[in-house]
Amino acid sequence: MARVNDLSARQWSKCQSALVVIRTFLGLVYFTNGLAKLIGFHTVILGPWHSNLINRGDAFGIQSGNTQSSPGFLHDLGLLIVANWDVFQWLLTLAELGIGLALLIGLLSRLTAIGGLLLALSTFIFTFGADTWTYDYLFEPAIFVALLIGPALPGLDSRMPWGRTRTTLQPRR
Repeated sequence: MARVNDLSARQWSKCQSALVVIRTFLGLVYFTNGLAKLIGFHTVILGPWHSNLINRGDAFGIQSGNTQSSPGFLHDLGLLIVANWDVFQWLLTLAELGIGLALLIGLLSRLTAIGGLLLALSTFIFTFGADTWTYDYLFEPAIFVALLIGPALPGLDSRMPWGRTRTTLQPRR
């Protein structure tokens, strides 16, 4: 396995481009699901492509179902969320919109990846406790971890004062 210093500039650029595509896709997923909760739509149809997003009603149904079958502390925590859904639905909506937008434009990338990881893990924990867990629930946390440990990526961060002072790994030329 090649070390980072052994990568050519072209290989390095390809790695960064791949991570930017992944970051953008994940941002689009979070932002559109946040919009679905804000505006209240559920189905997106673009030509032959059909997709279902999770709006607030869907999220409430998922949380309620997972809460019913979750054990112990997760059940109690789920009951707290369901009982206060009027607050938590807006916290979830704002979190998804903020994380999605920040990922799309590359702003506060490390902080956004941590926030996204925590949001993805909270979903994972409730589904795990409710016996509805499947391996595909690990994709988002794994992607966020890759963004956290990966190199600095192009985006608005590079134009901010904190982006200019950070040292990043550079390929050997």
